[in-house]
Amino acid sequence: MTTLELYTKGAKVWIPHPERIWEAAELQEDYSPSKKTLQVLTENNEQKSLQVKAEKELPFLRNPQILIGENDLTSLSYLHEPAVLYNLQVRFCQHKDIYTYCGIVLVAINPYDDLPIY
Repeated sequence: MTTLELYTKGAKVWIPHPERIWEAAELQEDYSPSKKTLQVLTENNEQKSLQVKAEKELPFLRNPQILIGENDLTSLSYLHEPAVLYNLQVRFCQHKDIYTYCGIVLVAINPYDDLPIY
């Protein structure tokens, strides 16, 4: 399977957002190199049209829901900026985990608060 075959209707992606940096969205159509725009539906049910002039401008693919919140980032299917930031957000905000691994590297989030973890 080529990378382009992953960009089909219903695929989950990350698109740039001016305030939140990244926003979750779903493709509303299959991608083909002949198309210059790609229709997506955001999680807030906003219809958006993305300009895609080349394959390198395709939005980042989202990880399957089962992998969200993993304690080791190397277990994610897609390891890119929005995937890492979202996984860290889920681990800290939902699970109160300040430590996450990326292979042998430990990523720590400073909670700016005392936590009863020691």
